[in-house]
Amino acid sequence: MQLTAVVLATYTSGAVGSTNMEVLARLCGHSLHHAEELLDRLVASRSLAAWHYCRDTGEVAWRLSLQVRVGRAVVQE
Repeated sequence: MQLTAVVLATYTSGAVGSTNMEVLARLCGHSLHHAEELLDRLVASRSLAAWHYCRDTGEVAWRLSLQVRVGRAVVQE
């Protein structure tokens, strides 16, 4: 789950991010199904507020939770 969080961070600008789901799965070393499970776990742990996978385009998008955004702002200052 930590590797997935790091990969998401590289594709996140501000509080939102997106990339191709196959790229995300490959970079995390998982299948598409397992990548979806990991994204659900990140939502459950409140690292992500939400995520959405558009199967037509292959794009996955996410939004960081408020607690993560606050933590990132403090670190950047």
